[in-house]
Amino acid sequence: MILSTRTSILSFLLLLLLLALLCPLSCAADNETDPSNDFITGGPAPFVDQKQILPEEKDRMTRYQCMKCHPLIAGMLSKHGAAHRTVPCRACHIQYHVYEPGTTNYRSILPKCSRCHGHPHGDELSECSSCHSEAHTPLEIPASLALAQGCYVCHEKYEKEIKTYTTRHTELYCIACHHTKHGHIPQCLECHQPHTAIFPARTQEEEPSMQEMLAECVDCHPPHKALKANIPDQTSNHTCALCHREASETLTSSGTKHSRLRCTRCHPGEHRTIKRCRQCHSEPHPRAMLEKAGTCGACHGVAHSIIR
Repeated sequence: MILSTRTSILSFLLLLLLLALLCPLSCAADNETDPSNDFITGGPAPFVDQKQILPEEKDRMTRYQCMKCHPLIAGMLSKHGAAHRTVPCRACHIQYHVYEPGTTNYRSILPKCSRCHGHPHGDELSECSSCHSEAHTPLEIPASLALAQGCYVCHEKYEKEIKTYTTRHTELYCIACHHTKHGHIPQCLECHQPHTAIFPARTQEEEPSMQEMLAECVDCHPPHKALKANIPDQTSNHTCALCHREASETLTSSGTKHSRLRCTRCHPGEHRTIKRCRQCHSEPHPRAMLEKAGTCGACHGVAHSIIR
């Protein structure tokens, strides 16, 4: 009885040992064909000698097998591949491992974007690689002259604005501001000095972020029509005085009710807008007097210093 029990225990232990030895092999085999393994997310790849791949095996190569020899591409697809991240390699690379210098036309075996995408930006922008320079990270588009020359296709509104409301910006290529890569939003202060004294002095802890500074600029200056400024209603008179010093001093010293109003009360919205007196004052004098004078200013002078 005791001998039988010991034999059973020994057999059980041998079975466990055998399973422990076989498990790593089984797991490795599973991992070999699993496209979601560590390697696809940019992990280390085992080296594979291409000479060891038989011709008939090439037609059955999996995505994971491709990644073994192309770890850099694997990392690019994983981090910035967008929709290409999930596309099987052979869906694009119909021909591979067939290039021979001097005998094969390299461009003829490269995947053709138009097979899947057509020409989404029109026939005039049919050279995809001039902007999408790396097909494995298609949305990581570096700034280039070719990119700048095609901006109008997708950004027609801004193209029209910058040519209609001419400023020095009109003379620049788009990539002068939208440098580095497609979608980059520049900070105005990279090129421009701010209107000093508009913003109160801040301590180092209160220093605004670049995004906050950008917001403060574009509150008034739409970037693609920068001189067609729109002045927020809450803009202080001190801000206006930075450019309109004489008008500000005249208004302040006048002592009239106008001096207690914000500039934007009479100059709302777009910069240089001037409200008519009757928009606030209706008709304070008999019609015959108004018709004889012609304008309010004929008797009262300028609105910044009204003659009573």
